[in-house]
Amino acid sequence: LVIALLFLALTSAKLHKSVAEEEKLNEEHANDVYSWYTQKLDHYNPQLNDTFQQRFYDIDTYWNPQEGPLFLYICGEGACRQPADNSFVVNLAKKYNGRVLALEHRFYGMTQPKPDWSTENLQFLTPDQGLADLAQFAQEKSREFSEKHGIPHRRWIVVGGSYPGAMSAWFRYKYPHIAFASLASSGVVNAIDDYYQYDRQVFLSSSKSGPECPQRFINATQYIEKMINDGKRTEVFSKFGYDKDMVDGEFYYFLGDLIAGQVQYGARSSFCERLMALPNDIPTIVDWLADFGVEKGMSLKEYTAEFTANTTIDFSKNMRQWTYQTCANLGYFQTPSKQDTPPMRGANIELDFWENFCERVFGIEIFPDTTHWNDLYGATELASTKIIFTNGGEDPWQAASVTETENPHLIPIVIDCNDCGHCVDLGGDHSTDPKELTAARKRITEIFGKWIKDELKMERKYPSETKAALRELLSN
Repeated sequence: LVIALLFLALTSAKLHKSVAEEEKLNEEHANDVYSWYTQKLDHYNPQLNDTFQQRFYDIDTYWNPQEGPLFLYICGEGACRQPADNSFVVNLAKKYNGRVLALEHRFYGMTQPKPDWSTENLQFLTPDQGLADLAQFAQEKSREFSEKHGIPHRRWIVVGGSYPGAMSAWFRYKYPHIAFASLASSGVVNAIDDYYQYDRQVFLSSSKSGPECPQRFINATQYIEKMINDGKRTEVFSKFGYDKDMVDGEFYYFLGDLIAGQVQYGARSSFCERLMALPNDIPTIVDWLADFGVEKGMSLKEYTAEFTANTTIDFSKNMRQWTYQTCANLGYFQTPSKQDTPPMRGANIELDFWENFCERVFGIEIFPDTTHWNDLYGATELASTKIIFTNGGEDPWQAASVTETENPHLIPIVIDCNDCGHCVDLGGDHSTDPKELTAARKRITEIFGKWIKDELKMERKYPSETKAALRELLSN
């Protein structure tokens, strides 16, 4: 598994985190210690009693059962790995004598409920089922710890980044009797089908390196578009490592990710420096972009519907499963900017492309009703408390998260610094961290400290599981 993961693309701007980013947050161990939990396949159909094995990690090194909080680290659209010892969630556990459990999301990594990824089997891959997995797992663990250590029924702090960041916020909203607080890092709680705001932010963030950086990329994109429109598509695709024909939108999605992935994961400065160091000659820039994609392990083939239609399970892959989640529920389809900035992506990647892409991949008409999903969970105005929303100031996903709110019980923190991108706060502390990032982590730590203290007080007063759900109400 470790070897296979190393060959994944390093810089995709798809919502799932790249391997490079995952390695900042998680660890691989020669003797990887994980456990298995027996999970229900369908939490909403009483006529179906099938189960599957769900992988989880348990870090209890720093835990004081009498007063230490429980952190539920939510793994999302990729193989789950043990949070690193110098990651933010483990550092929180160290400070507050806590315990961290990390649960792998169904259909990702080694947690495979079905023998393949057929469209029929993926019906069980929904955020609702994933949240219910977390609820069943966390509640049973709380009961287990209470019985084993003779402590009151303990609620959780849920932590996640990106899609798991959204799940963290949704979990606190939907299951307040299980979780008393949430950290939603880059939590994309607003399901958006036509997500042109992503492209807009790529332009704004890359412009921090000067207007020439995004303009050079735009010029190269337009040059490539003209080549394709002039009948040189085979030449273009071959230059970028693909010797077959493909739908234009698939190529433009790949092309846009060359810069978007760098912005998203905090490498904007380096990318722009290298781009602007080149001669201002478009063919030279195009050649460099092709080489850059190879350098970063990106594969044009993996952007095709043909590749994503493969139903064979591979623990190291997540493209098909995540595409299903976007096509079925969440959207987040990246389209060219439509506001006050020029588009960074090619023209042939509007919603009609994505609708066709979903149908080609899954063989059925499937497209998300994002309004329905947002009606269920409240989007950016979810009626909840004790949720911290953090976002990097350069992250293109921040428009789908909470960066400001009139709800006094939600705490948005925008970490506005150079190269502060997606889930930037979840990494470990380093001497080179920007002061804004250090300040944000300090503020989050202090807020959690108060919430943990308040919860322990209420826990002692109302120790039972039945009263756990009412602690905040009974405390007023």
